Amino acid sequence: MGLKLGDVTGFEGNVTTLQWVKPGHERQTEASLGYETGRLAQGYLILLLNQTLTPADFEFDGTTMRSGGRLGLPAASESEDALRPRVHDVLMAERGPDGYAALQRAALSPGLRRGSERIAKVLPAIRHVTGRIPAEQYPMGGGGLQWRLVRECDFLIAVEVSPSGVATTPHFSVHLPSGGYEARARLRQYMMTAH
Repeated sequence: MGLKLGDVTGFEGNVTTLQWVKPGHERQTEASLGYETGRLAQGYLILLLNQTLTPADFEFDGTTMRSGGRLGLPAASESEDALRPRVHDVLMAERGPDGYAALQRAALSPGLRRGSERIAKVLPAIRHVTGRIPAEQYPMGGGGLQWRLVRECDFLIAVEVSPSGVATTPHFSVHLPSGGYEARARLRQYMMTAH
């Protein structure tokens, strides 16, 4: 995928929290994040936030039920999809800049860098395809937090999951299909605490 495990890289764009990322349960993860079924079948990376965020770093994009951070269901074309109002814009209009900034400050916590509330990004090997129908490529997700990072923030390239279900970290590998609960628990603990 071009990124090296254990490195820290800059990332901007949509993110969620670790509680919605479940290696070994890819169909559940796809449904939670709003990826079409099979999007994770060719493998994926898990990036974990590795810095403290400030209000200047992000905008609210609702939840993963809001494909692309926009209100309503995903549309049949990219041009139609772009017409859906953004959650950020609606909140800004309702709250004003000061009220919006207050919401951002209230949302920031130390848990964004550790634990199940840690900010995470799943990068599928199957990338976004320009021109595909948004409603197919990004169906409504399961309702996990969704923020848009508006500038590059530091993320640890923490895990690579292969198509065969081997989850590799900079320190160990586990085979998720045969490793059962113990393998998933070991990986989960690593993801909650890695830095």
